[in-house]
Amino acid sequence: MIVNPDKFQAIILHPKKNQNIQYTLNIGEHTITSLNSVSLLGIEIDNQLTFSKHIETLMRKAAGQLNYLYSKRKFLNIEAKKVLIESFIMSNFNYCPLVWMFCYTNLKWEQENIQKRALRFLFDDYESTYKQLLEKANKPTIEIRKLRILATEIFKTINNLNPPYMKEIFTLNTIRNPNNKKLLVKTISTKKYGTDSLRHLGPRIWNCLPTNIRNSENIFVFKNLMKTWSGPSCSCTACNWDFNMIYYLLLCITLV
Repeated sequence: MIVNPDKFQAIILHPKKNQNIQYTLNIGEHTITSLNSVSLLGIEIDNQLTFSKHIETLMRKAAGQLNYLYSKRKFLNIEAKKVLIESFIMSNFNYCPLVWMFCYTNLKWEQENIQKRALRFLFDDYESTYKQLLEKANKPTIEIRKLRILATEIFKTINNLNPPYMKEIFTLNTIRNPNNKKLLVKTISTKKYGTDSLRHLGPRIWNCLPTNIRNSENIFVFKNLMKTWSGPSCSCTACNWDFNMIYYLLLCITLV
């Protein structure tokens, strides 16, 4: 395969906000200038790993598609609406959600607002709360769906269904009782690159799953059981949820 230097991209990850310094990389006869954000396999990655630009793009796309469906609603029955919402609207949030799930709180609320609007469109219901709409549709919040996907990846990792490098992220805690299949929760000193990471959030979510779900005999049983899981509810000292955890719970209970 012959490389194409015109398609090369460079980005310098920087923890400080509003860092717009550009760097130049010289590779042979070619010069590459670093950018504040780059597009890689359909994901917009910014130099602070906030993924704000990527999510805002998703939001505009989903909102525009939903507005179009609203304009055609008199031609659609409820079954057609269901198919279009899942394939046309919600599919925007199904691509690599674990990559960009640690976004700003306001962007999480906006994602839920898109789903709320879609459910109002589906049922032609503009009076019920978001919680009531979710129950009516038998659907989880977008945040809970991401956590279910995260738990599924952990199950696949523990049961050798994922590449070996995933075990460097999720490590079984074999010190106390290895039969419980709980993960080791490592001590974290920072938030943005510590608690807001799969390495930290994954074990906390996994360890709060019911034992029968963690011990599922295969991936198909696990996925079916996860459909009944409505989010973390543990309040013990070992699972002392930080602000983000409280936020996940509130999405299931109070979002309107």
